[in-house]
Amino acid sequence: MAEYVDEITLPQKIKLFHRQLEDIRKPWEEDWEIISEYVQPRREGIKNTYKRGKRKGTKMYDGTPSSALLLLADGFLGYLISPSMQWFRLMLEREKLTELPGVKLWLQECAEEMYSAFHRTNFYEQMHEYFLDGGSIGTATIYTEEDLDQGKIVFKTIHPREIYIAENIYGEVDTVYRAFQLSARNAVEKFGYENLSLQIQKAAKDRPYEMFDFIHAVFPNDKRVYGKLNNQNKKFVSIYIEKDGNEIIKQSGYDSMPFAVWRYRKNSNEWYGRSPAHDALVDIMGLNQMGKDMLDASHLSVKPPYNVPAEMRGRVRITPGGMNYYEELNRIVTPVHTGINYPIGIDREEKKEELIRKHFRVDFFLMLAQAERQMTATEIIERQSEKAAVLGARIGRLQSECLNPIIDRVFEIEYRAGRLPRVPSVLQDYAGTGIRVDYVGPLAQAQRRLFRTQGVTRTIEILSGLLEFKPELADNIDWDVVAREIMDSNNFPQQAIRDPELVARIREARAKAVEAQQRMEQMKQMAEVVPKVSKKVEEGSVLDQLQNAGAGAA
Repeated sequence: MAEYVDEITLPQKIKLFHRQLEDIRKPWEEDWEIISEYVQPRREGIKNTYKRGKRKGTKMYDGTPSSALLLLADGFLGYLISPSMQWFRLMLEREKLTELPGVKLWLQECAEEMYSAFHRTNFYEQMHEYFLDGGSIGTATIYTEEDLDQGKIVFKTIHPREIYIAENIYGEVDTVYRAFQLSARNAVEKFGYENLSLQIQKAAKDRPYEMFDFIHAVFPNDKRVYGKLNNQNKKFVSIYIEKDGNEIIKQSGYDSMPFAVWRYRKNSNEWYGRSPAHDALVDIMGLNQMGKDMLDASHLSVKPPYNVPAEMRGRVRITPGGMNYYEELNRIVTPVHTGINYPIGIDREEKKEELIRKHFRVDFFLMLAQAERQMTATEIIERQSEKAAVLGARIGRLQSECLNPIIDRVFEIEYRAGRLPRVPSVLQDYAGTGIRVDYVGPLAQAQRRLFRTQGVTRTIEILSGLLEFKPELADNIDWDVVAREIMDSNNFPQQAIRDPELVARIREARAKAVEAQQRMEQMKQMAEVVPKVSKKVEEGSVLDQLQNAGAGAA
């Protein structure tokens, strides 16, 4: 196989590898299709031919799974990356370097510029679609590219049906093939008229809106030459081909993977992710069938079948005020009694709905609204922290597979475009020091409160009683460290936290002022005593100085 692959052209290789990836993904498509039909109808058409404008959701008979998914996506967006708050900050991997002069300010200015970059883009609206895909299909993909004409970054959440992936030996997605369609007109705009096949060139003139199939392959550059700088010598290779063609229509590269692929939850021996919808699929299908059955039952109850005498065919009026005439009183139209028991069906539906909501963590995202009683601020914080801990694994994968790569890529694009401040000269001696992302949204704060400050606050609560009897126990605690830990875990503004050296100088100045005040008080008290001394005060003596100081103070 290796010898055969080496003999064919690169476009042929891409087609061959794409077919292999299609075969690998095929077993997933049946579940994806069911989930899209019952949970996220807007993603229907994964298995079958996709038709734009076709009516969606025709197989749904219960909206509980769809509403639970929507709440999950809203919750992730609001609790993690809300556009109305600061949800991340930049730190150096070697934290001690952050304290070097100008470094902290540089990191803050970089973060502010990146926030500005995110707000100039469609990032937040696309991330909502991304969370919907992750919570339903289980595998979500977003593409990040730079619009050079407008000087901004553009994000696009890709339909799961278009994406085929592969992992490296560390379980990281390093290969993405995207099979997509473009109109002839859009293909000319993207690739240039001269780079396209004669078929598309002709269509661009006569049928500009006819759709054609393309493949975009992004994979590691195994032939990279380090130190050589050009678009085709980057970490990842990017190649576009026509699905029915045999030529490369565009080839370039990326310093970082432009596709951020998030698997909500993943088995170690699988490439594609699983979601709450996968976990609840049996309940979702059962609830949908119950919804259909209950709808049929309601129709039967409102419009039951009737036993009608044969001679009255076509003359029965089952309407308000309808008049039916009989010659024989025992020959009447009668409804068929079905014996439907609504309460039993409704009870089973409610149980299914509750199970589905638990799979989608609805209780966490609606915790405050669904509180059974008025809670104190401390109770709210504790409950938030406990719920956040349950989502810890999901959030960790989301950060590593999605948010970290996106922030890295945005930083790379903005820095290359000259829209970020220059690196402080003090860091030039620490080449290779990386920047890490610290997430500070409400969900991240809730997790910090649980794991970082809960032990601190509980310890202080316990010790507070002992300190009343033995105050010297407080000497065991470095209160500055405690204060900074609590402020950091609650995302207290970094610019409002004073530098430790400045704090030391303030305390030193305060201590000197107190000491000077105490000396003045002592000198004043001694000066009041001096006049009462019967012995004559010698000029220039200590008592003479104290007396003069007392007179001056008076």
